[in-house]
Amino acid sequence: MPEEKDIRTMIDEDIDRVERVWEASSYDSDALEELFRLLLEHYAERIEGFTKRLKVIQPYEDVADMAENYRENVRTLLERMKLFRENGYSNEGLIEYSIAKEREELNFNADFTTVRLEIGMMQGLSLVEREDIMVHLDAMETICAQVTPKKERWEMLREHLVWLSGKDVTVAMKILPLFFRIN
Repeated sequence: MPEEKDIRTMIDEDIDRVERVWEASSYDSDALEELFRLLLEHYAERIEGFTKRLKVIQPYEDVADMAENYRENVRTLLERMKLFRENGYSNEGLIEYSIAKEREELNFNADFTTVRLEIGMMQGLSLVEREDIMVHLDAMETICAQVTPKKERWEMLREHLVWLSGKDVTVAMKILPLFFRIN
């Protein structure tokens, strides 16, 4: 049991560390790189799936691009650490727990105003990306509100669905239920 207590303490301390660094230096490539490497060192061998599907960081990339990739990776690792903690600091059933947790978060009763607020509060989205999302949400809301046959509205919404398929899963899962507003 001492090892279990150590992992619990380490996870809690590292989650606090990530949140402190994020608040103070979320755009500092060096601070994010140091944090990223620390998390990999601590948990790559301890948390199942911890290093899967992370962004590749190239040494010849622009510093801003590197910082963005580190930021996304650290955010992903933080989510995985929190899931590990919520799963009782255990790898047993972690993947199943993660999938079940994602299903809970899908809100089929979402409306356009709520989704706009949620997107506006999301971390990690650039101003340009937020504005692009808002433009699409405005267009989708206009289409859904039209008094035309459902088939016509669906045809108009299809381009927005294609656009959405290129977005991050977190953004897509917030917006996807809005397509049911054509009913």
